[in-house]
Amino acid sequence: MVRSFRLFLALAVVGLVPLAATGQPATAEMIPAAEAAFQNGLASFRQGEYAEAERLFDRAADEYGFNERTTAATLMSAKAAYADGDFESAIAAATRLVSQYPNSRYAEDARRVIGLATDGGPSGRGRPFDLGIVLPVAGPDGYLGQALFNGIRIAVDERNASGQGRPVRMIFRDSQGTGDGARAAVEGVVAEGADAVVGPLFSDEAAPAGEAAEAAGVVLIAPLATDEAVGQGRRFVFQANPTFPARGRAMARYAVGRLGASRLGVASERGTLGADMAAAFATEAARLGASVGFQTALASAADWEDLDREAGASALQAVDAVYLPVTGRDAPRYAADALRALDALNRAPRPLGNTEWEGLSTSTARASRLGAVFTQDFFVAPGAADAFGRRYRELSGIGQDRLALIGYDITRFLLSTMDAAEGDLADGIRSASLYDGIGHRFRFGGGQVNEALYVLGFRDGQAVLLE
Repeated sequence: MVRSFRLFLALAVVGLVPLAATGQPATAEMIPAAEAAFQNGLASFRQGEYAEAERLFDRAADEYGFNERTTAATLMSAKAAYADGDFESAIAAATRLVSQYPNSRYAEDARRVIGLATDGGPSGRGRPFDLGIVLPVAGPDGYLGQALFNGIRIAVDERNASGQGRPVRMIFRDSQGTGDGARAAVEGVVAEGADAVVGPLFSDEAAPAGEAAEAAGVVLIAPLATDEAVGQGRRFVFQANPTFPARGRAMARYAVGRLGASRLGVASERGTLGADMAAAFATEAARLGASVGFQTALASAADWEDLDREAGASALQAVDAVYLPVTGRDAPRYAADALRALDALNRAPRPLGNTEWEGLSTSTARASRLGAVFTQDFFVAPGAADAFGRRYRELSGIGQDRLALIGYDITRFLLSTMDAAEGDLADGIRSASLYDGIGHRFRFGGGQVNEALYVLGFRDGQAVLLE
């Protein structure tokens, strides 16, 4: 059935058949406007813009009287509606073709559309899953919204073309890049029947958007928000991007659980996001049974190079590992400063870092020698994104970026969780086991914030994946 579904969607069946083989009356004329609408419909279909393709095929079939593209356009209208998850429209268009042109070479294909749509898709796929998408169209973040949307659309197109599970229908609304716009957009997609929402981009939009989703009882996954208040105290609002405290907790779990460190220290710059990570690290490490020998608050970034004096050489030498979350534009330089200070000790603790440590350049040999490890929220194994990159270039004309992969990975995680969930989708997300995407991991561990991160370490001057 899956194979026949894929063949059913093949454009060449319609688009490349010459007029003489179509079974249309000999008096059918070639009308340029109808031909243009038909070709534009094919282009939209290839791009996955199924609603627009359906509109153009209907125009080619109906607005110009009977013409040489009428039956082909009617069949393609049915196929576009089917691909979009609109089974009623697919049945209507295919039935019209069969009843008006029973001898058309496309009649058999149209009957197959009717059968598939009547059953809810291959293997009885059922009612479409309506996915609300709330992202900015224009303004300073419009290009970010477009990239993330493209990733979502590729995931949806793959799902619908696979013939597996419920088909997915996208419902898009412009967040306008503001909190009020995002709230109104969520209310709009919910009013149209959205089963879940992806978006908006950042915390200032996601907070009011989350309020609207929570009030409606509809799952919302914010892709980039890092403010814990976005999902805090809510049941339906989730944050796919690990918050800064979540990053600290993840490093503590690795240090205690994987490295076996029982004596830990922490140093961070006061008043920065690094301080948030450090506090969460210390709390989680203590919860796991480790002792936290010191928590040093540096007055400024310049103090990283004097870490041995700020934290105390004896205190540093008494712990197994020390967590050093650096932040700011020059974060990799601060990490290098800290490494030099540790390297000067008689007994250096293992350095534990955060995402910014991947930017180390001149100090990678020292980092390798000291056994430095760090958490990372994004990692693509060699070759893992090649197929996605080809699809993305076909769609957008440019190379992929990280935001596109975020949209793709979140959507695939959401749909796989929907497939597996026996009841409430929100409960399914909270209880889902670790999901590995192309470049992102998701595991909510019973809460509203994704806490799954990669752990990398320096080996022979290179950052390599450890977990």
